[in-house]
Amino acid sequence: GYIEAVEEFLHQLDADNGRIDHVVFACGSGGSAAGIALGLSLAYHENRNMGVLPRIHAVGVCDDPDYFYYTIASIAREMGLDLSSLLPTSEISMEDFVRDHMFVHQGKGLGYASSTAEELDFIVKFALETGIVLDPVYSGKAMYQFMKEMQENPDSYRNSRIVFWHTGGSLGNYEKIESLTATLESISPVERMNVYGRK
Repeated sequence: GYIEAVEEFLHQLDADNGRIDHVVFACGSGGSAAGIALGLSLAYHENRNMGVLPRIHAVGVCDDPDYFYYTIASIAREMGLDLSSLLPTSEISMEDFVRDHMFVHQGKGLGYASSTAEELDFIVKFALETGIVLDPVYSGKAMYQFMKEMQENPDSYRNSRIVFWHTGGSLGNYEKIESLTATLESISPVERMNVYGRK
């Protein structure tokens, strides 16, 4: 699915006459990451006029980077993708290819679906400032971690065009609604409507 989504994304990018330097997204099971990373790698290899392949960043929201490199390589093999034209030699394994084309950031924090107060605060402030709703399980953790990465290594991203691929996950907000609402009410004039007349 995400390999086809990459094609649509590149059409939109082409219509905007844009180049991108970095693509960032949340990584949970590895499926979305495999589709995006492999889709971009194949597209840029098949059309050299597109320029240099953007740096691909997956932010793991559970497990560790090594797990994701292995899992994404396994998914590519299971899909039956022929990447032989992308591999410089037959001695390069699928996992080596994934490691060369994608960087996995550690972003799990307290663990899968567990959020720190800082992460929840970030999600609320991000929504207020941008109008974009992130969730505490996937996109919120990924954006929070990548913003920290850019602050810690500003020279690596200065003057770059960065695309954050929002892969969804809004249902994760329901479990944290009380914490998110408390943060929202403490920093904004928003009031929660009481349509049921409950105290």
